[in-house]
Amino acid sequence: MTIPLTPRRLAERRRVARHRRAVAYWCVLIAWLVSLWIGTSVVPPEWLHAPALFGHLASVIVGLGSAVLLEMSGLLWTIRRADLDDLRRVERTVSGLAWLGIAGLLATGAFLQPDLGQPLTAIKMIAVLIAAMNGVGMTRLTDELARLPGRVRYSALPRRLQLWCVWSAVVSQSAWWTAVLIGMLNTASR
Repeated sequence: MTIPLTPRRLAERRRVARHRRAVAYWCVLIAWLVSLWIGTSVVPPEWLHAPALFGHLASVIVGLGSAVLLEMSGLLWTIRRADLDDLRRVERTVSGLAWLGIAGLLATGAFLQPDLGQPLTAIKMIAVLIAAMNGVGMTRLTDELARLPGRVRYSALPRRLQLWCVWSAVVSQSAWWTAVLIGMLNTASR
């Protein structure tokens, strides 16, 4: 039996979700800073470079692939080729993989000795941070969409929610592809 969602329960649920997002934002920022600190202050043994690079590339594949699949599912919903329920299923399936990709990038990137004196490397690191922070922010969007009927059309959403969906997807793809392209350029130039 489902307990009806009263305004008071909804307000409490939103308060808890806000608190969890705040903690997640801080965790992402701290993990990013620790990764940068390790990457700039620890000289890893030479044998660790190849496994760290492999792990980094695998993390890019997992994270970017998850983001592309999620945004593609969102696009299919916007053009009426899929339902909101389809998008929700994909989101539940790939969100853990996207976070695994981010965590892998931060963990392995710390041992690739990023040169933050290079502007492109600094931009790449900021792009990774933006992708992760956007992922945390998307949890609020997911909560908003979870309260809608599964068959609701994208075009029936309030304009604010439509723009939010598009903005989150654009930020996600821009951040991921920026990090990938700069990473490729940095690796090719070594």
